[in-house]
Amino acid sequence: MLQILGDISTIPTSTLIVILMAAGVNLLFAVGRRFLTNVEWSKRAQAELREFNKELRQSLKAKDKSKEDKMMKKKKQMDAMQAKLMMENTRVTFLFFLPMIGLWWLMSGIIGANAVVAMSPIPFDLIFIKIDPHLNFFWWYFICSLALSGVITKATGTSLTD
Repeated sequence: MLQILGDISTIPTSTLIVILMAAGVNLLFAVGRRFLTNVEWSKRAQAELREFNKELRQSLKAKDKSKEDKMMKKKKQMDAMQAKLMMENTRVTFLFFLPMIGLWWLMSGIIGANAVVAMSPIPFDLIFIKIDPHLNFFWWYFICSLALSGVITKATGTSLTD
């Protein structure tokens, strides 16, 4: 099949392969999250923690001592919930980290880590990093992964935000 695509290390073949790799990794991660974690509990816990932190900040800002004391009593319970939530979220990451690094190493070796795999019509200027419009394997994968992760998590129902 790779011969049909042509030279794997040149544009547009390398561009498409990196897009497919980013989509595949994100899809695999989302499916892993679906089967290895309790996504519904995680969503509820995330929302509850967000609401608690909002109320705590408001009580501190308003200097409402009675509400602040009430919130501080609940803080230990919320910290325990946050720790459990972090363990739920990192379980999938730990499971998929080594295989993803192996895939990354394999594909960057085949395509070439410094090979230009995509070209941006505009330059990317981050705060301290100026990214050349001729995107190498790392930057193209990074952009594709960020672009696809939200869509894939929403489509699979594994997003922790609504």
